[in-house]
Amino acid sequence: MDQGGVTWIVTADAVEARIFAERVRAGTLQEMPELRMAASDAERRAGRRQVATVHQRAGAGRHGAGERAPEHEAERRFMKRVATRLMVSAGRGDFDRLVLMGPPHALGALKRALPPTVAARVDVTDPHERKQDDAETLRRHLREARARTWS
Repeated sequence: MDQGGVTWIVTADAVEARIFAERVRAGTLQEMPELRMAASDAERRAGRRQVATVHQRAGAGRHGAGERAPEHEAERRFMKRVATRLMVSAGRGDFDRLVLMGPPHALGALKRALPPTVAARVDVTDPHERKQDDAETLRRHLREARARTWS
């Protein structure tokens, strides 16, 4: 397996994304604070308008007709912006491989938002909340995720 090149580790949830660089496989991770992203107020408000409410015939259930959950729409919009940032950086050659870490729903939204050329660079995914981890803790989790993927 090719061990060269820069790997970016993206830790994200519905409201924030942090990016770390690993310049040498299994080496130290360095956070790139200039790439940290947070969901905008507009993204957080996305999907909050409700067009219609459907009442269940039996029981007290009700839900919006034909809508996504508001928090999922906000998450989808934010992940699309994160994916766009990754696409631009990939085009400039800023990284060779990607590792994606985040809660399962956010991770799925990010993977769906990635263009195929960037998705092809995904090396490992880890469906756990890692956004608050420091670089050393994240490095340990990365090593464990790689071991699970390649075993």
